Amino acid sequence: MYKLLAAFLFCGPLLAQSTVSTSLGNEQSLRRKISDNFFIPSPLPPLNAHVHGQFEPEPGIVADRVSYTTEFGMLVPAIVYHPKDMSVKRPAFIVVNGHGGDKYSWYAQYSGLLYARAGAVVLTYDPAGEGERNLQKESNARQHDIYQPPDQMGQRMGGLMITDIEQAVSYLSQRPDVDPARIAAGGYSMGSFVLNLACALETRLHTCVLVGGGYLDGPGGFWDS
Repeated sequence: MYKLLAAFLFCGPLLAQSTVSTSLGNEQSLRRKISDNFFIPSPLPPLNAHVHGQFEPEPGIVADRVSYTTEFGMLVPAIVYHPKDMSVKRPAFIVVNGHGGDKYSWYAQYSGLLYARAGAVVLTYDPAGEGERNLQKESNARQHDIYQPPDQMGQRMGGLMITDIEQAVSYLSQRPDVDPARIAAGGYSMGSFVLNLACALETRLHTCVLVGGGYLDGPGGFWDS
């Protein structure tokens, strides 16, 4: 994963292009179908981003405690790792956590520090039902295969998770230390499933790396938009 992402972040657009030839009109039609199927709001909600404080996990690396708004007016708590020097625009990477994971998971923290050391801005956030979005753990968010009515709940929850990612892209795009043309994302486990759909829909995401989850795009689990 790290070598693939580094090729995008630090070597420019050298990744292989898709072998599937799709007309622009068909791409737009497919994106509309994804949005409609998952009830994704259009336009996206106002961002209302805030920085709530900072800490320095290691010399030269700063972590911002931030939040931004997603669907239904919900706040998404996140941590953004970045080099202390904010005078240049850098590539950015979104960590999409897996089922049961949040911004404090070991791999989220490790990824944040690893890529910030290499010169990137890294955002990792609490998915719906995890971390600060479910402090009492009362919604059974970590249990699999529990039916929740109505029948559209799965689609709407998926749409919320996709919107969370799109709002993360919006937040990074407006940061002064981020190059909006070089935003990538990596998904772990359930996060890889959600990210696959989000990266098909969100054209501001330029590369997706999918790890250990339900892939929708063949055995490789990696594709470049």
